[in-house]
Amino acid sequence: MKNTPAVSSTVYYSLIIAQFILPIIAACIDMFNVEPELELLDKTLYQDPQTWELTIMGIAGIVLLIITTGLFLKKEWARKAYLYTFFPTFLLYFMPYMHWIYMSSFAAIFNDLAFVSAGILLMILVTPSLYQPIFQE
Repeated sequence: MKNTPAVSSTVYYSLIIAQFILPIIAACIDMFNVEPELELLDKTLYQDPQTWELTIMGIAGIVLLIITTGLFLKKEWARKAYLYTFFPTFLLYFMPYMHWIYMSSFAAIFNDLAFVSAGILLMILVTPSLYQPIFQE
């Protein structure tokens, strides 16, 4: 009897893509949202990012792009890098520029789904019985 992996390659790739596509959908929903509350919040709470914040976000973006490319190519170093950078990446939300994060409820749904897919991917990459069949294909 042939052992099939618990997580297929399609699900693996879908989770990688979903954690980037779903926040873009959330941003588009809020960009085209005409609710007066969001417009008022944007006018009163928005502040321009400082140079050091842009630098940190740029470096983090480049590192995440490299790690994502490695995950698509099923590299072991990318799996380890994803695990070690998963929680430090969330510290970006504590920068002053990101202090006021507001969104509509529909956008929040897509944003939360992105966090869920990232968490599922994290659990797959932590559990050897789940990631080893994917990486051995």
